[in-house]
Amino acid sequence: MLAALFEKDFDRYFAQAGCTAPLWLFVHVPKTAGSSMIAEASAILQPRFDIDIDHTDASRTYQARFDAAVQDFVGAQPGRGYRFAAGHIVARHVETIRAAVPDLRCFTMLRAPVARLVSDYHYQRSSTNTAQAQFVATTPSLEAYVARPHVHNKIALSLCPRPLVLAGDVEGCVAHIMKTYAFVGLQEAYPLSLRVLTILMGEQRRPQARVRVNRETVDRALPADMEVRLRELNAVDIGIFQVFLAKWRGIRDDLIEHLRG
Repeated sequence: MLAALFEKDFDRYFAQAGCTAPLWLFVHVPKTAGSSMIAEASAILQPRFDIDIDHTDASRTYQARFDAAVQDFVGAQPGRGYRFAAGHIVARHVETIRAAVPDLRCFTMLRAPVARLVSDYHYQRSSTNTAQAQFVATTPSLEAYVARPHVHNKIALSLCPRPLVLAGDVEGCVAHIMKTYAFVGLQEAYPLSLRVLTILMGEQRRPQARVRVNRETVDRALPADMEVRLRELNAVDIGIFQVFLAKWRGIRDDLIEHLRG
């Protein structure tokens, strides 16, 4: 159904992707205005389930804890009738939830990958992060953060099957997202993205919430060699983002005109 949006078949898109879905699932890529988006969607869709983990639990790996949290959600959904769920989950979790809720509507937000990664680093170092002290102690610099493989191609690893990402298959990743997601917005086009998404959910909204915004002053200018390195290490993310940026640029004016009508 996402293809209809980018083909400018707006009537068909809004009819197909609209608010009759039993459950909306937000795959939250960090530092893409996701917390604000969650707050806006929560004002429309209740009850909501936060797919989250105990970050102090050292008995299992990070992903094992999220696997368990997803299973907890799947087990709770039939009796509780959640209309909205969100979390820092990955593609295999989406497939688990889709198997339990066939009419699932998945959505996500993207952001320019280098800016997203740098923002994530500065967020982790800020007082907004409850684990700030631990992060600062173990990660003394951006260079140290970038050296960790798990931070590379974070967008792709959140949204697409891991083998596609490891193969560097940008085309395959885009095809998977187009097939799996009912909506993909851009932080760089946040007001329009929010407007479209909330129309789909049944109550058009303009931005009101600003959640987990790092307001502390930091120097985010990157040396040229670091910029090049980050682009190389996040090539799949950059490829995905560029495709969807071009798609949004191609429909923006016509979509705004459609919404005026």
